[in-house]
Amino acid sequence: MDPQSSNANDPALSQEAIDRELDRFRRTEVSLHQALRIAERIHPGSKTADISFEGGLDVPVYKVRTLQSGQIWESDIDGTTAKVRNSVLFSTVQALNDSDRDSLTALNAMRLKMSDAVRIAERSAAGRAISGGLISKDGKLAFIIVVVSGKDLKQVTLEPAALRRR
Repeated sequence: MDPQSSNANDPALSQEAIDRELDRFRRTEVSLHQALRIAERIHPGSKTADISFEGGLDVPVYKVRTLQSGQIWESDIDGTTAKVRNSVLFSTVQALNDSDRDSLTALNAMRLKMSDAVRIAERSAAGRAISGGLISKDGKLAFIIVVVSGKDLKQVTLEPAALRRR
């Protein structure tokens, strides 16, 4: 039996990896909100659909997926310097499955943006957001934000109202 494969399933090692990631996040000067704004400026008029912190790399980065004109861009924002490390076309909306395509269509119809959801979640959970994304909840699109609050991770779900047409 390979000892490395048994270590991969060890909950203590998994917790150690999580603790390292959270420690690196706590020491990162660039906030998730700053990274989100930087990524949206790369593609003017875009909306953030997903953002996450990746501290296991040589340099901590925020991976940000933005939607603009039917295209989904993935940008890596340096968590130390706030510089754009990479920005590539991830996919087109047309290439996605029906569920993901519907979610991104709903994102365009919402008044609340990811940046608003992050601010609300950080206030309500008294911490700093480490990730944000979209989920479909009871047939409605919602923002799901994970906030580091002290030693805890708190998940905040926000169900924004869609724009009403006049």
